[in-house]
Amino acid sequence: MIASSLTVALVALFAGLLAGFLAGFVAARRVGRKAPADGAPTPSGVTEARLRSILDTAPIGVLINTREGDNLYHSPSAATCFKVSGEQLQRDGMWPLYLDPRDRRAAIDRLYAEGVFEGQEVLLRRGDGETCMGSLSSTVIDFEGQRCHISWFYDLTEQKKADAVRRDLADRLEMALDATGAAVWDTDIPRGTCWWSDSFPRMLGYAEPPPMPADFWEVRLHPDDRRRVLATIDAHLRGETAAYAYDYRLRRADGGWMWIAAQGRAIHDAGGQAVRYVGIMSDITERRRQEEEVRAGKERLLRILEASPIAVNITRRDGLLVFCNTQSEVILGRSRDDLLPMPAERLYADPADRQALIARFEREGPFRDAEVRFRKPDGTVVWVLSSWGEIEMDGEPALLTWLYDINDRKAAEAAMSAARDEAERALAELRAAQESLIQAEAMASLGQLVAGVAHEINTPIGIGLTAASHIAEQARDLRGHFDSGTLKKTILAEHLDTVTEAARLLVSNMNRAAALVQSFKQVAVDQTSGERRSFDLRTYIDEVLFSLRPRLKRTLVTVEVECPESLEMDSFPGALSQVLTNLVINALIHAYGDDQRGTIRVAVRPDVGDHVIIDFSDDGSGIPEDHLPKVFEPFFTTKRGEGGSGLGLHIVHSTVTGVLGGTVAVRSATGQGTRFTLRLPRRIAREAVQPVALPPEPSPVVPV
Repeated sequence: MIASSLTVALVALFAGLLAGFLAGFVAARRVGRKAPADGAPTPSGVTEARLRSILDTAPIGVLINTREGDNLYHSPSAATCFKVSGEQLQRDGMWPLYLDPRDRRAAIDRLYAEGVFEGQEVLLRRGDGETCMGSLSSTVIDFEGQRCHISWFYDLTEQKKADAVRRDLADRLEMALDATGAAVWDTDIPRGTCWWSDSFPRMLGYAEPPPMPADFWEVRLHPDDRRRVLATIDAHLRGETAAYAYDYRLRRADGGWMWIAAQGRAIHDAGGQAVRYVGIMSDITERRRQEEEVRAGKERLLRILEASPIAVNITRRDGLLVFCNTQSEVILGRSRDDLLPMPAERLYADPADRQALIARFEREGPFRDAEVRFRKPDGTVVWVLSSWGEIEMDGEPALLTWLYDINDRKAAEAAMSAARDEAERALAELRAAQESLIQAEAMASLGQLVAGVAHEINTPIGIGLTAASHIAEQARDLRGHFDSGTLKKTILAEHLDTVTEAARLLVSNMNRAAALVQSFKQVAVDQTSGERRSFDLRTYIDEVLFSLRPRLKRTLVTVEVECPESLEMDSFPGALSQVLTNLVINALIHAYGDDQRGTIRVAVRPDVGDHVIIDFSDDGSGIPEDHLPKVFEPFFTTKRGEGGSGLGLHIVHSTVTGVLGGTVAVRSATGQGTRFTLRLPRRIAREAVQPVALPPEPSPVVPV
């Protein structure tokens, strides 16, 4: 840009000098001196030769043409600019160079009418066909005895392109400033002037740019921000800071206030004196409003947490508390002034517990109900349920912990310890019986099931033992009243009520224990007591489902069967019945919620190698991906608190792969139902081991 301006200035200087010379040349031609004798050069001839030598050095295109377009002279720069040879320019003149010949005719008529014109823009076509734009100045003169005109042509093509680029950049900058709600400024300190982008008045709400004197910005500063902002700028201009950034309020066109974020820097001269400072500012009114809403929301949150009946703490990642409510003081036995400067790990009975909780939080994210021990100043240990989450505090992530006092629950658990000890003795006897059963059992996996059985039977046996102990204690009390003669009707009635309830608990839990033992026996041996025989598969499936009608009628689930007729099997129908029953019951318990409609489908088709494929599918809730590898494991259940033993699918797997000699696979996805695929031989080899008959099942204990 600087080089272009210099070139224009030099060209203008040359044109001025040349114009002066031409004026003298024209005047000399008009004097009409006679030619010297003996063929010596005339003064005019000498002058024209001198004119040619001067014109040849011109940095711009110079041409002398007749009105008809004949070229009398052209400078070397002209031929270079028009990209034609000197001979071609001499031969063809200027007419072929005009993009529109009518433009030359209009210019010539004007020139010869007025004698001169300056700076007229013309469009020409160079010798290579490229269009160029130039500035043309012309003067009518006499040259070599002819009426003609001299023209100076300055090529503006590159300048026009540069101007277009600059305009495009300026437009883009203005659009970017408008799109981002920003404006820029450039202050000339020595002159005391300031340039603002057009987006600045629009930012202030002006439809049209207003008068903007040097103090336009300063007088609009908010009184409360004025001193701070001007001091910041002055310090920067003195060189105390490398750059500056600040927020302030500025008065809008309508008299209201808007928030501005400004960033800028000063430009210094060689002596270190600030001569300019430039910068950009953005409208942050909405951001400040949102920040104010966040601040107000934070205050509301802290007030809510303060009123919480559960202890709430906010802790930085380095372990320092930044907030705790009144309930925290109660549970931890310390005042808030003591708690806030104290590292959180010092509050734990074992500081390693906090590190374990942090590791869990980083591994799993937010969690609930972790049992943790805290220690009060007097040494007392407090048990709490600790739930962890994450919150932003003062722009930084922090830990939000909720503490719920469970000391009473822990005391109750300690009181139950004695009863649990009694149950453990009974459990030891059960384990001994289980060990005997393992030795007689052919299944290699039985040893893995004992621990699960023990865990399952622990609860009903323990409750039954507690109920029996309570009955014995009540009997002793009743005997005491009887022996002392103080037995009353009310005492007897109360005793009968207590004994009845205890007996009910004893009976129901013994039934539960008996059912678990029976399920375990089914896992421990071949899962059938029937004989091998031939049967029609479709008919037999219908019979099994018919036997399940009482159970199915209590649900909104239907069962559909697709099975070819006359598909004979030579196998163990009792084992197949056990498999189908367990699959149906498993689907009713796990796949469907209460009052949920659904459909169970049993699809049978022949397979190669004299096998059949049984696809058992439901459209229920599906099985989570992390549970799929464990569904056939013994005692794996997600319904333990609702009566599930975790043996149903293990029995299915053992029966299919053992007694029935087939395979079973499962596919499922959460929310997309579950499909069990059984592949069974239609005829089991005669040398296959016959299933072992189970002893008669004990009848459930029922009150009489």
